[in-house]
Amino acid sequence: MYFYIVKSQEAHNFKNLKRQNKTMVKSNFWIILILGFLAQSCGNQPNKTKEKKLKINSSELEFNASNKELVKAFKWAKNKALSFAHDGTDPVGFWYEAALPNREAFCMRDVSHQTIGAEILGLGKHNLNMFVKFAQNISEETDYCTYWEINRHDKPAPVDYENEKDFWYNLPANFDVTYNAFRLYNWTGNKAYLEHPDLRNFYDLSMNEYVDHWDLGANEVLARDRSMHTNKEDTNSRFGNKRGIPTYNEGGRGETLLGIDMTASLISAYKAYAKILKISGDSKKSNAYSIKAQEERKFLNEFWWDSEKQEYRSIQYADNTFDYFMVGSNGAYLHYLYYFDVIEDQSKIDGIIKNYKDNFGKLIVELKSYLPIMFYENGDTAMANEMIIDLCSPKNKRRDYPENSFTVIEHITRGLMGLNVNAATYTFSTLSRVENSNEWAKMKNVPILSNKIEVTHRALSKSIAKNLEGKTIQWSAQFSGTHEFLYLNGDKKKSLHGISHGRPYSYVLIELNEGDEAMVSIEAD
Repeated sequence: MYFYIVKSQEAHNFKNLKRQNKTMVKSNFWIILILGFLAQSCGNQPNKTKEKKLKINSSELEFNASNKELVKAFKWAKNKALSFAHDGTDPVGFWYEAALPNREAFCMRDVSHQTIGAEILGLGKHNLNMFVKFAQNISEETDYCTYWEINRHDKPAPVDYENEKDFWYNLPANFDVTYNAFRLYNWTGNKAYLEHPDLRNFYDLSMNEYVDHWDLGANEVLARDRSMHTNKEDTNSRFGNKRGIPTYNEGGRGETLLGIDMTASLISAYKAYAKILKISGDSKKSNAYSIKAQEERKFLNEFWWDSEKQEYRSIQYADNTFDYFMVGSNGAYLHYLYYFDVIEDQSKIDGIIKNYKDNFGKLIVELKSYLPIMFYENGDTAMANEMIIDLCSPKNKRRDYPENSFTVIEHITRGLMGLNVNAATYTFSTLSRVENSNEWAKMKNVPILSNKIEVTHRALSKSIAKNLEGKTIQWSAQFSGTHEFLYLNGDKKKSLHGISHGRPYSYVLIELNEGDEAMVSIEAD
């Protein structure tokens, strides 16, 4: 998953290399060279088998804009992401690559992060199949873990798996999958994410037995055994206590006891599970998990926030010291607070964003791929555009990492175009985030719910939406700032108001039947 050179992982990687290709290791020099270019877990050694020829998928999604560098980046990202999509002829069914290129596998963290971009590209069958595959392999025998990484043969990827008692596993993964399954429901309206028996079993086990079995709740997590559920006397174990890493961080400066992303992922999953239960009609249980989310948020604010330094700690080590923003020379994990939507204080968000702006160039591509939407949504379109162009540039030597291209599609759609979806009200919202008054952007054939839509932004003052296909849908046409009135197809309308990311916005609601188009502006033409 992440790209580090870490002494504690040398033995793990070396064993994998010997198993897969003994002829590769002929001297200490080659060991060092190979280790320097290995990524860990999802980003471990690439599969050295002959690469299977993939069917290049197509997508109707279109994007055009006055910023031609951004258009170029979009086209590259779209084509690259679709080249990773498989057509359902493999034993595992429909899937896309979500690990190192050519590993022929998909891993829990990467899939969770790529999934909205994949949905926008029309890969809905792939998403549902992959989420169900993760869900089907959770078991008591594996301590309520599932397969961290699954290959096209419908098997756990051998590079991360020896047997049900010896495998690699980052503990935030169950919560990441739960959180993003609900996000998928919200984008698609597909009730399989709420009702599929395998998924419901996965959510139920993850939010109950898994939390308790691994001592992940706020009342237990600081006293937990870092090597729990491992055979400490087994000197031949490939993975040791890497079977249960309480963070996505795999580097840093020693044995990690806990990461802030562990807490953030649990909060987000409790919130998502509460919503799933509420939609399913179980309000009593829903309220119980909402309370659990608040308890974990209290822990986040009391343990992870350093009131003296006025910043978040991010990683706790075995010697009870902490890393704050930077973790090692090329890592940072505070974006997970934003990604999992667990910070309520805008000033804290602003502080995190400043740190990422100052340190963007230092970070590995997997971490960079989380960032542009943070800048779009918090008023820095110029930096977000710069990040996307950088991520897609040939100068980025690791731009082919699948996570990169998939997430660029989401960043442009949800970030620049401000397009979001609410399945419960059958509504989509838009908010222009083009850089200045001379710019425009247009996205066409965006699949949301059971519809396809088209959205055009003219600067920050005019938006046009069309329901290209599907039943009647509601459009929330939003504009930054406080405006008493907005103009719908030239007619003056009293506007409604809200606040998002600490910034006020004004909006009107419009029903669009199939084929309908509407224009909303902040001034009369």
